[in-house]
Amino acid sequence: MADYILLRQAERSLERMPKNDQIRLLEALDTLISDSTKLDIKPLYGRDELRLRVGKYRVLFFEDRNNNLYVITTIKPRGDVYK
Repeated sequence: MADYILLRQAERSLERMPKNDQIRLLEALDTLISDSTKLDIKPLYGRDELRLRVGKYRVLFFEDRNNNLYVITTIKPRGDVYK
């Protein structure tokens, strides 16, 4: 079974957002490891990362298939994430 880890920057972003958004994002991350076909995931152009859309937030992550792991690098609002 897959699992995910949050890098420090992503963890801080998650801690600072409103509680209801935290819950929604954590539910999306749980869905990511159980059945990612239900989510809005797209590859980013010119980067090796994938993008998960959760409401007004974007989650950027890498998929480590060797270790069956998702590495969450960034969680930010849509307008800030691609800068």
